[in-house]
Amino acid sequence: MKIAFCRVEERLIHGQITVAWSRSVDFDAFVVVDNAAASDEFMQSILEMGIPAGKKLHIFSEEEAVDKINQLEETIFILAKSPITFMLLREEGLKFDYLNIGSIHAKKGKKEIYQTVYMSDQEIDAIKRLLSLGVQCDIQKLPNESKTDINTIIK
Repeated sequence: MKIAFCRVEERLIHGQITVAWSRSVDFDAFVVVDNAAASDEFMQSILEMGIPAGKKLHIFSEEEAVDKINQLEETIFILAKSPITFMLLREEGLKFDYLNIGSIHAKKGKKEIYQTVYMSDQEIDAIKRLLSLGVQCDIQKLPNESKTDINTIIK
């Protein structure tokens, strides 16, 4: 298994991912790490419909993700809805050194830290933990847009 890209994206699989990011990142399979999707066959079928031709999809719960990912032989693009999930994966031993942050929607208990990126205190703490573990974290909506180092936003 080789990790090509890790991205926080609340909508998981959608147009920006299947068109723009799929064309700019070289990988074989998407890995969605999401407890709700891992336990919901309908959600799995919706996600599967969005996968571009030639790509595979694996959906794992947070609990099983590290073991299952380590068994894969493909080059993968990992998606999760929250930086908390990536912090858990890293602390469970998954080795990655870069996290791209896309959209995280506004909800009660979250504050806007950047355009279309809203985080709870727990998510900000997860980012800080990832940074302390040597993971570079940037906000970037689309591959042709410039990156914003999250270190310049959260202190």
